[in-house]
Amino acid sequence: MPPIVCQLPVEAVECPIPWRERMSSVSSGPGQPPYYSQQYGHYQSTWSLNDLSTELLTLILQQLRDIDTQYVATARLLCRRFNQIAIPIAYTTLALNERIVDPESEQKFPQALEHIYAYTNHVIARSDLNPAGIKTILERIRKLSSVRWRYVDRSVRSGRFWLPSDILNAQQTHYHGTKLYVEELPLRDFAGDMRNTYLRAIPTELLVCLKMAHPAPPLVTRLSSLKNLLLSSGRLETLHFEDRGQGTQFNFLPNERLPPFRELTLRSYDWRHTMEEVSQHWDFSRINALELISVPVFNFLTSVNFSDFANLHTLHCEDFSAHLPDLRQEATAALYVLIKNYIRALSTLNITVHAAQFPVDALLPHARSLTTLRLRDHTGFAEEDRRCPTLYHDDVALLARHMRYLQILELDMDIVFTDPPAFLRAVCTFPALHTLTLHVQTVIHPYEIIHAEQQDRDYDSVMRTLQFLVVTRQQLGLPPWRSVTINVGGWKQVMVRRLSEAWKRQNENGVFAERCFVLERNAGSGELSVREEMPIEAGSRATTPESEDSEEDVEAEDEEEESDEDTDE
Repeated sequence: MPPIVCQLPVEAVECPIPWRERMSSVSSGPGQPPYYSQQYGHYQSTWSLNDLSTELLTLILQQLRDIDTQYVATARLLCRRFNQIAIPIAYTTLALNERIVDPESEQKFPQALEHIYAYTNHVIARSDLNPAGIKTILERIRKLSSVRWRYVDRSVRSGRFWLPSDILNAQQTHYHGTKLYVEELPLRDFAGDMRNTYLRAIPTELLVCLKMAHPAPPLVTRLSSLKNLLLSSGRLETLHFEDRGQGTQFNFLPNERLPPFRELTLRSYDWRHTMEEVSQHWDFSRINALELISVPVFNFLTSVNFSDFANLHTLHCEDFSAHLPDLRQEATAALYVLIKNYIRALSTLNITVHAAQFPVDALLPHARSLTTLRLRDHTGFAEEDRRCPTLYHDDVALLARHMRYLQILELDMDIVFTDPPAFLRAVCTFPALHTLTLHVQTVIHPYEIIHAEQQDRDYDSVMRTLQFLVVTRQQLGLPPWRSVTINVGGWKQVMVRRLSEAWKRQNENGVFAERCFVLERNAGSGELSVREEMPIEAGSRATTPESEDSEEDVEAEDEEEESDEDTDE
């Protein structure tokens, strides 16, 4: 989406009152002679951004930067004062690109580089850029607070893999207390002369965040190299681990203990640790955010101390244990206890459970803090002959009465288990809700004969649902929807269609059970539009949750970082 340029009226920037007169008008009011207030009273109705103090303008521009950096670039064009205030804000965070690290950049963009050296605190760098150029830029920055390093070359023998150790100045980073964030690190297990590859590549004394890349062949069965990196990184606060399929787990030696993570994401991690192992080797005393995706959740919950998770603000659990006995009902019961009795105030909750065994009263202790709730059942809608347990509309209404600050909601809605109008009406009563996702079943039967001239029944059903939601929200006088997504028949962005012969015949005729429709409101005009999302067709059915992750394999691996826009100086 192209950036939106903030258009400010001229009168809001250029004050029509001379400076001395403007200062006089400010002093009018109580305590001034009546004629003085009347003389300058007509000036009091004229207001300009230029009247604000530098401190207030700085705060405004910082907030604009957080929304869209283009706003700050626009503000710099308004007047000289705004430009001087905005320059340090615009350069606080810098994404390096080929032009900036080019050896000739000093001649091409001297003023921009002066601003970089003076005002930049946070640098984003890619491993495929010129290392000498990166090193030169970093060493000249006066206060280097953080470096976010992203690997884009997964070949560990490429030579560039040894970065960022080779480009960070140890004396400089120690003096400034620089923090290092590493993203897209390839998951490998090294042996022999290469066993310390991770430790050579990454200065562990700086590392505060480590996010692994989505795994690509060859897959690993041992995690010794990664474990050694983690054990050596005493400042590490965030770990995002990714494997595929069943995955593997760390094997610890006595006296090995991981750092106390604040944010932990495990995807396809085969958690088989006992309570004793967790007590000895893991530290959850500072945990704030936990995501367990394609992890045997019951194994995890029975091995940890629930009291350690009291300060969680984010919890995301999607169970997978096809290689183990199905303990998802037991995991649901354990999650109920954890969420209701131990966690103090969740802001984001995303769980897939057995909904019938998860009473909604577990959510009420978090009613004042929850802003995002995604509650789904394991059954889903991938098969038309299986009914998906759904919250009663009375339970939805109960949540709506208590959750005054909920903004994002995702639920299942099987019409067999609920009264659709009552359910949808209850959904509309959440006071602050603006983004909704509903999962429903297709209304098409696999054996029915559908002629080309017939109306699209799933489309018609979705449009009626969307119209009901929009009209009801208006009637209740609540803020309008920003986005409503209706997911039909278990649609996924990377799609494996239903494999029965009946559905194969329907698919050949262009009839699909899996659809996805999105209603969105234009932020500028307020107009509503509806589109249908198109999936990426996968070639075959996956036997593990890899199908949910395979989108990253289809997309290009190397995304271009945003380039610095201020090279025209």
